Amino acid sequence: MKRFSLTLAAILLAGSVAAAATPERPNVLLFLVDDLGSQDLGVEGSKFYETPAIDALAASGVRFSSFYSAHPVCSPTRAALMTGKVPQRVGITDYIKPKSGVALPGTETTIGEAFAAQGYQTGYVGKWHLGEADTDQPAQHGFQWTAAVNRGGQPASYYYPYRKKDGKDTLWDVPDLEPGSDGDYLTDALTGKALEFLKQRDATKPFLLCFSHYAVHTPIQPPPQLVAKYQAKAKAMYGDAPAPPLEAPFGAQSRPRQDDPAYAALLENLDSNIGRVLKVLEDQKLREKTIVVFTSDNGGLCTLAKGRTGPTSNLPLRCGKGWNYEGGIRTPCYISWPGHLKGGTVIGTPAYTPDLYPTLLELSGLPQLPEQHLDGRSLASIVGTGKDDSLKDRPLAWYYPHEHGSGSQPSAALRLGSWKLIHFFTTGQNELYDLSSDPGEQHNLSAVQPERARALHQELMNWVTATNSKPKPVSLTK
Repeated sequence: MKRFSLTLAAILLAGSVAAAATPERPNVLLFLVDDLGSQDLGVEGSKFYETPAIDALAASGVRFSSFYSAHPVCSPTRAALMTGKVPQRVGITDYIKPKSGVALPGTETTIGEAFAAQGYQTGYVGKWHLGEADTDQPAQHGFQWTAAVNRGGQPASYYYPYRKKDGKDTLWDVPDLEPGSDGDYLTDALTGKALEFLKQRDATKPFLLCFSHYAVHTPIQPPPQLVAKYQAKAKAMYGDAPAPPLEAPFGAQSRPRQDDPAYAALLENLDSNIGRVLKVLEDQKLREKTIVVFTSDNGGLCTLAKGRTGPTSNLPLRCGKGWNYEGGIRTPCYISWPGHLKGGTVIGTPAYTPDLYPTLLELSGLPQLPEQHLDGRSLASIVGTGKDDSLKDRPLAWYYPHEHGSGSQPSAALRLGSWKLIHFFTTGQNELYDLSSDPGEQHNLSAVQPERARALHQELMNWVTATNSKPKPVSLTK
């Protein structure tokens, strides 16, 4: 039971009364995509993938050009999104493995609980990956309506019935999508559930809907009808000449170009479904009443160990998912609210996942919970004006003390201004980059600027130590 279980009904009632007495509050729709790289969209410069709906969403609002996930893999970033804290504070430093017992602590006040306490209807559709047990699911973390949440991370299959071919039950089976039939596709079916939430909701109350796609995570199983289109496109763009993989540290390899037809088809289908949801908002005359956020849980899967490469390329950024190089943690982020935020605004100030919690509270006119989202900073000022000097030079940092199948080794990283330092724990090596002139992190300046490298390394280690001590739980009643 959560610490506030005895008073939750009273809190929700008070929030409902407060909401009724307040000028109309905006709805919030949060799209969280799995493994989508910052270079995977047309608006970000991709010439191979086709994403017109997402491109239009980005153009309709604020686009961050230096947005980061809180971590280079999924579960920790998702924990940061839910809590407003860097993930090691809540004990999640790697993707959650089956039967590990790792889960989002019940003592955390999630973004779902914060909105529910203020009278919002809360919904969650799709991937969760923050705990396996019944007590660890979104319904126990403030989301009143949930659908298609499996107990693992990736889906067992993108093809109906969304299970392994042998029919055995697994953590990766995606539930709640019956009735269905052969030929049905997972991303389409998930969108059907999101639309169900939008259509059955209580129209007298605002809503928070977290729509967490399984796409574009492996298995790369595209809608079959789209693959031929991208096979022809790859041939037209590149001919028959293969591109040699790019060498990455520790013997890993990165994909040198975006040319996988199956991944492109998976992404086009995702884009079409984003468009479906936005159209329903338009049809229900909710678009100007809804804050829409679009982001990803980590960089694209570009780099792998053992002579393989991932399905996408993050160039000009280095490496991909699993790495603290830019390709592993740089992600798209767009915040669109027509009539309230100026469309076409590009924000260069660095920001990251924990910031979304306080940002959405402030944009929605809800009270901040600074003891809860203590690592996040509200971006409301910067998305409203395009400028906030207090955010310009704050440090951002990442901690990943595990090996990963992408070939990466345990590391931590810190960005301060245009400077970024990466420290590898197994080798003791520091790498220093000036992102203003070297966004691809090709020129290690640690030997050229040893004093700067030492100072940033010390700041990074101080942060690692400080954030691994968990603070006390926060009460919603404060």
